[in-house]
Amino acid sequence: MLKPQDTLLALKFWSLRDSGKESSVRATADAIGISASEVSKGTKRLVASHLVVERSNSIFVESGGLLEWLNYGVRYAYPPESVGYGRGMSTSWNCPLLVSEVVPPTPPLVWPVPGGHSDGAQIKPFHESVPLAASRDEQLYIALSLVESIRGGKPRELAIARDLLKKLIKGKK
Repeated sequence: MLKPQDTLLALKFWSLRDSGKESSVRATADAIGISASEVSKGTKRLVASHLVVERSNSIFVESGGLLEWLNYGVRYAYPPESVGYGRGMSTSWNCPLLVSEVVPPTPPLVWPVPGGHSDGAQIKPFHESVPLAASRDEQLYIALSLVESIRGGKPRELAIARDLLKKLIKGKK
């Protein structure tokens, strides 16, 4: 059974592969804020669920399976949870790196993080390490913000977020 950190890990594997980088278990763990043992266990769960494959000691994301999970599974497995109002890191349509035709909600949606740069409606990320991982990797930040848009989106927003995520994951601009 997948755990929330496995979704974050799969997206990090995608981001690494998309940028043409390789990473050790320790470096991946440090980049997303989970332990090296959880990276190893999570990788095994991801391989068993067919979201990634391991070939020649390298991890490759099964983009079709990952997209299906992100588009249709995550919003039910990890429903969005509002945690109040305060400072945090902008997410969903309020992500500063996300360019779309959607008008961002007011107040902005933010992940609650100490030292955040935006005031807004705080939503709990699907895993506590999501803001840290997003702050260290721009591509990952965009993907995680789109996942937040899918988790809490209405039909029109869902369609746009799914399309943008597909273009991002599949590498089509």
